[in-house]
Amino acid sequence: MEFSHYKVLMLGWEFPPILTGGLGPACYGLAKGLSPFVDLTLILPRSDIHFKMKKVNIVGLNHFDYDDYHHELVMNDYKQFASVELATSEVMSPYPSEVKLHYENHDLSGGEAKSLFNEQDSYGQNIMRKVYAYAEVVERLADKIEFDIIHAHDWITYQAGIRLKKKTGKPFVVHVHSLETDRVNPQARNQVYDIEREGMLTADRVFPVSEYTKDTIINHYHIPSEKIFPVYNAIDAAEVYKIERTDKEKWVLFLGRITRQKGPEFLFETMLKLCKRMNNVRFFIAGTGDQTDWLKEKVNEAGIQNNVTFTGFIKRDKIQELLASVDAYFMPSVSEPFGLSALEAAQFNVPCVLSKQSGVSEVLHNILKADCWDTDKFANYLYGVLHYKGIHDTMVRLTANDVKNISWDNSAREVLKSYKHLIEGKND
Repeated sequence: MEFSHYKVLMLGWEFPPILTGGLGPACYGLAKGLSPFVDLTLILPRSDIHFKMKKVNIVGLNHFDYDDYHHELVMNDYKQFASVELATSEVMSPYPSEVKLHYENHDLSGGEAKSLFNEQDSYGQNIMRKVYAYAEVVERLADKIEFDIIHAHDWITYQAGIRLKKKTGKPFVVHVHSLETDRVNPQARNQVYDIEREGMLTADRVFPVSEYTKDTIINHYHIPSEKIFPVYNAIDAAEVYKIERTDKEKWVLFLGRITRQKGPEFLFETMLKLCKRMNNVRFFIAGTGDQTDWLKEKVNEAGIQNNVTFTGFIKRDKIQELLASVDAYFMPSVSEPFGLSALEAAQFNVPCVLSKQSGVSEVLHNILKADCWDTDKFANYLYGVLHYKGIHDTMVRLTANDVKNISWDNSAREVLKSYKHLIEGKND
């Protein structure tokens, strides 16, 4: 397939090194997989000026200044966002040294837009205002960029993509990493749900991260199945190592936001049942969320606080240290579009016990899984993994083969097929 002449405008919200959850690593992995084949421009609310990628032009809106006198958002050195290869190539040489966007909007001032893009929290209480500001500025900035297709990641960028689709008529794809019906409940019908549905209805193709998410989109958003093409997440190769421990404890890791979606009540019930059978088990709860205090209270009331360690939010290097140390990984999510952290655990040769309500279980075939509410089965599975070396070693060996077949190159290949179909009207 030949794609080198395609110009892709990608709309993202998180990207390394500015990360909050799994969206940033997923966008990075896909961008890396696509970059050898297309000219890729990525627009973010916030970017780190020092972070560069080969053949990817990363533009952070936080680098705009606002000239109140002329009502202009100004980027003094637009070329600084291009990689060396892009900045020096004939294709991208027309990049202007300066970008000025006339900005006189009575609903949103340029000064407010600049302030929103510079907030440390990419989400927060102002999220709807940021989404609006992002769409406003992206629509103007896109006039300065050549592109053949628009690729938007998650609902926070959909409004910008919808505007560009309506304005230019260019092909538009949306990438669904999570859904409001996952985060809140299946019956959620609110502003975010409406944005998600409008984005998927407007898009020419929809890329959910799993068949599980595809089914959710069909059942709860009523999007035609023929425009939905799942693209699995993946992980980059990592230096896998093992930390040998001398204690007699068995360590189980939960890694993720402590919210309704992640099944904290089922996490607690499983911990309680396993602690009654094993006094040497220790659960590490790595993450934060609105259910953290509730979970801590339940742990204390049950008297198992000596078996549970709440780490809070931890950085990437500490996550890898935990993955290299633990004996099992546990993810009892109520609704998990994919579950990238489980893939990371599998990469570190950690046996995984997961809920059936997860996309990652479609690519990890040699894990133990149960319905999220079946805490008896979860406890039994964890007990078996922690007690029987044969079960542990067999899962590790078989899962290692699963991981070998999962790559961002494969994911990018699926996306490129859709690009080709939408841009040239061809299937490869």
